[in-house]
Amino acid sequence: MSRAVPLADAGALRRPARRALMLRAAAIGVLAVLLAALALATGVVHGSPRPTSASVVVLDLSGSIGPEASATIVRTLRAVAAQGGRAGLVLFSDATEEAVPPTAPAADLRAYVRFFARTKNSGLPLNPWNDSFSAGTQIGRGLAAARLALQRAGIERGRVILVSDVSDAVLDAPLMRRELLAYARDSNISLRLSAVPGNDTSAVALFRRVLGPKALAVGRPPTSALVPRSHGFPTAAVSIVVAIALLLAAYELTNAPLAWREPA
Repeated sequence: MSRAVPLADAGALRRPARRALMLRAAAIGVLAVLLAALALATGVVHGSPRPTSASVVVLDLSGSIGPEASATIVRTLRAVAAQGGRAGLVLFSDATEEAVPPTAPAADLRAYVRFFARTKNSGLPLNPWNDSFSAGTQIGRGLAAARLALQRAGIERGRVILVSDVSDAVLDAPLMRRELLAYARDSNISLRLSAVPGNDTSAVALFRRVLGPKALAVGRPPTSALVPRSHGFPTAAVSIVVAIALLLAAYELTNAPLAWREPA
């Protein structure tokens, strides 16, 4: 049973009591909205937010890729994995395969290093694609597959790193040139070439003309291809936290409990 102190003028307090109740209800509602917004801003609801940037390694597995390409392949995969963020992997010869989607953690690419790391004085190890891929080379199809993978994933800013000797099949040359121009015209996707030793110098010269000299490197990934993640200052989340703090402070000031004191 609750205990109450009877007051002769209790009726006079009904209006302030209703006002205080309405203020409390409004404060609770606003606080709930702010907490929901904070959860969305920080990715608490429905997992992490969709990534806005990602890299895709496009790896040439055609017959012209020999043991000397191993170091370039391994360096590129490790470098992209080490920079963090999101990254995918597209494999191609005469066909293409999206082995890893661009929404996957970049660290997942480390699992593929073992398929291309050679021991001393040995050739490239056998990999799961030896039987399904032929010796043909269709670079245009590989580049198109990477670009479409980024579009399907809704990636706003993409980086594609082609690891190849760029010795393309004659029938694929028109598609490769169209893809090069498509990348050059799209400001949201950058294409970089990590050329393996023994590359086709005339094709490398074409890439240099279209993409610029900074987009190319031999034996390693180009420096311009590896852009560290920039999370930026969480302005939205900080603003919401400040709003919650101000709301709680205002609530304390306007809804302090009654204090009794002796009459003067």
